[in-house]
Amino acid sequence: MKNLFIIALATFVFAGAAQAQLSDPNMNCEGYLKLVASIGPTPKTGDAAIDKMAADADAKLNAYCKANPKANAMEAAQKILMGM
Repeated sequence: MKNLFIIALATFVFAGAAQAQLSDPNMNCEGYLKLVASIGPTPKTGDAAIDKMAADADAKLNAYCKANPKANAMEAAQKILMGM
């Protein structure tokens, strides 16, 4: 289980284009969504399972951020990860 969490965390942080740029711990979800729009889609890794996991995490984070634009984006990402 611990290994699965580490893999999920690494996938979410490193495979997501916007996540790789989410270095400002004070960025709110509104800023995150603007960043995602400016960067484009998450790059594919070539591994279908990892790509699906990253796409699912991106979709959950985007949905959460659209519903909560003033929420802290880093905290939102952590909530999404813990729910996986």
